[in-house]
Amino acid sequence: MMLEEYVPSEFVRKHLLNMKQNVMMIQFRKKLWHVKFSSHASSVSGVLAGGWTSFATENELQLGDICIFELVNKEDAILDLHVFRNHCKLMH
Repeated sequence: MMLEEYVPSEFVRKHLLNMKQNVMMIQFRKKLWHVKFSSHASSVSGVLAGGWTSFATENELQLGDICIFELVNKEDAILDLHVFRNHCKLMH
């Protein structure tokens, strides 16, 4: 299964619109992960795709986890990632 992480259009417009490379690096738990960034010109939004699935699987991201990305180096496209785990159980 391929997972994608959508990047809000406001963030893309402000920080990533004129980015030269399409690969970003995510820093998480003292490790760098290479993730492909694709932007959608029509909606000025984007997704983290290639590499994101491996990252999410290896770090056991779950539905309901909150990921906060912090752009720490625009020139080299490096993002710090902060994950807040969902500790709630879904009620049926």
